[in-house]
Amino acid sequence: MNKECFFMLSNNLSKTYLCGGYLRLSKEDGDFAGSETLQSNSIENQKEYIEDYIHSKPEIEIVDFYIDDGYSGVNFDRPDFQRMLQDIKNKKIDCVIVKDLSRLGRNYIEVGKYIERLFPLLGVRFIAINDNFDSADDTAVSNNIIIPFKNLINDAYCRDISIKIRSHLEVKRKRGEFIGAFAVYGYMRGKDKNKLIVDPYAAEIVKEIFGMKMDGMSQQAIADELNSLGILSPAEYKKEQGSGYKTVFQTHSKAKWTAMAVMRVLTNEIYVGTLIQGKESTPNYKVKVREKKPREEWIRIENAHEAIISRADFEIISDIIQKDTRVTAGKRAVSIYSGYLVCADCGCSMVRKKAYSGSFEYVYYVCSGNKKNKDTCSSHRISENALNLAVTKTLQLHLKHLADLQESILYIRKTSCNSDKIKMMVLQSEKIKGDIEKYNRLKLECYEDYKNELITQDEYLLFKKELDNRIEDTKKAATELSKKKRMLLDGRYEKESFMEKFLTSKDIELKRSLFVRFISQIYVYEDRRIEIIFRYQDEIEQLAGLVGEIKQETAVREVI
Repeated sequence: MNKECFFMLSNNLSKTYLCGGYLRLSKEDGDFAGSETLQSNSIENQKEYIEDYIHSKPEIEIVDFYIDDGYSGVNFDRPDFQRMLQDIKNKKIDCVIVKDLSRLGRNYIEVGKYIERLFPLLGVRFIAINDNFDSADDTAVSNNIIIPFKNLINDAYCRDISIKIRSHLEVKRKRGEFIGAFAVYGYMRGKDKNKLIVDPYAAEIVKEIFGMKMDGMSQQAIADELNSLGILSPAEYKKEQGSGYKTVFQTHSKAKWTAMAVMRVLTNEIYVGTLIQGKESTPNYKVKVREKKPREEWIRIENAHEAIISRADFEIISDIIQKDTRVTAGKRAVSIYSGYLVCADCGCSMVRKKAYSGSFEYVYYVCSGNKKNKDTCSSHRISENALNLAVTKTLQLHLKHLADLQESILYIRKTSCNSDKIKMMVLQSEKIKGDIEKYNRLKLECYEDYKNELITQDEYLLFKKELDNRIEDTKKAATELSKKKRMLLDGRYEKESFMEKFLTSKDIELKRSLFVRFISQIYVYEDRRIEIIFRYQDEIEQLAGLVGEIKQETAVREVI
């Protein structure tokens, strides 16, 4: 070593360095890969390692330890690392010690920038104990060409771990395992941390929210009602339960229910037992900005956990929200027909109007198209009282039909004709499956004949089109048969208490909640006729037809 180098080294070593020990641990970087690795990389172990090293370095005085527990080494936006940089700029420390280079970071470009440019520029001595690197040793710095390679290896290791973690999480999502940081309001984690179970208290609030929306209340009115009752918002409820929950939606010190919070509950399919995950992702392990993924790439798992809301009710609420009904100023809920009354001739919505004669109030509906332009359509005027009478009577007949249908299904289930029908359907399914296989085989044979020049290209295309049509028709038949079988086994409609009450009472009040459960749309004609479109009308007709078939077969069997 020449005299100049010896003088510089002696000068560096004679100086007292104010040192900061930097400690970092991250599951994302694979620091918890095994029990031995965990113990070796633990924060406590890193601290002891640095303290032992400093005992042999009298020129180094430890000032503080900077600890980032749970922060990835890929980026440097870590709270204590930033605090350390600030202390360097404020001249509180002029030396940084880490157990090894991977503790400083796993992004080889950024690590290189700090070691080769920033630390020397700020006059900071940097020591990586296990890598035998000390920037105060000029000879070691100039000779240690392996440091960039170690940084590159650390970066590659982080990339490999990131890929493995992504793959592992993807498998969990596809298995229907919940991997979110916090359970959605209404649920909590069970003993199996990847399985959601119903939170009894919060689930009741969710049901109340759906019930209030079914009654015609706006999202804001629901939020106001919940706040007036002192019901904690989802964010506050999570905090009360002891979770360190934070949300970007919170704008006040104590979050309250808002219209947006209510909307998030009403539109979340998790409440029907469907788990949807993988909506967002990061481009790679270095870029942490989350990007939204196309809906077709989301992972949807049906029946992943117990439902709080029935699928039928969720679909009704979705329909109500889509109709975008507005609440009249000063009112908490929309009128019973709001969003459901349509002009049969022009398709415009019918609007509610009031007329007064002394103390008498007359309520009626008119076509909004006529209101805008009288030449477009006639008024289609109809009184609310006449509408109520017609709808109530028709709805009672419809519910009686459903009740009779349900009774027939229950009877069929108890008799042997049900199992006979199911057996017949199974045989039909097997035949359909065989037909599809046969048509696919014929397609292949046609192609072989075409290749061997036994038939022309035009003949081949003609045969192929015919067979494709047959396959398509057969698949439709299979779907229809499967639907009938499911109807027979499950039965869509159960006798709910409100339905029985409505059937037995002649003077029951027609409410919004009952109306929206069964009616999809009402068309009003110019002559005041109305056409009511019931929900699941096609399915009900199919079910009725199936019940009729079984009854007919049973009657024939009894005659024989």
